[in-house]
Amino acid sequence: MSEPRSDAPSQHPVGPPADRYGDADRGSRVMGKVIAVVLALLVGGLLVAGVYTMWRLNQTPDITGEAIGVEVVDDTRVDLSFTVTREEPGTPAYCIVRAQEESKGELGRREVYVPPSENNTIQIDASVFTTGRAFVADVYGCGDDVPDYLRR
Repeated sequence: MSEPRSDAPSQHPVGPPADRYGDADRGSRVMGKVIAVVLALLVGGLLVAGVYTMWRLNQTPDITGEAIGVEVVDDTRVDLSFTVTREEPGTPAYCIVRAQEESKGELGRREVYVPPSENNTIQIDASVFTTGRAFVADVYGCGDDVPDYLRR
């Protein structure tokens, strides 16, 4: 008995004859490439958005506020003195100041307008009205996107 030669053509073709159904693989190859390109663009866009978000979160703020004096006047008011430092002192800003009880619960909050000035650092005095006796007051944060109602 002789064994069939391995280099002999196979008697049974793999798959259907090409002339029967046309080139069915052509459409699926194009669709696969389109899906791959769309997924690559989506992943690239997500990476760019993530890098931009991390960059923005790690930026040093241009405007900072720091409490320098706190006086608890009574059960309904705290007076706070704080400094505001800006890289561009000619730009108006605002700061959110708050009063807290001993357990850090917020008792009162206020937005304070910071007018343009000639110096990078200026001192602001503000009162915060509270719903109970405050333990401490501080500057929560500052920004330069001043709401319209504070500009009046």
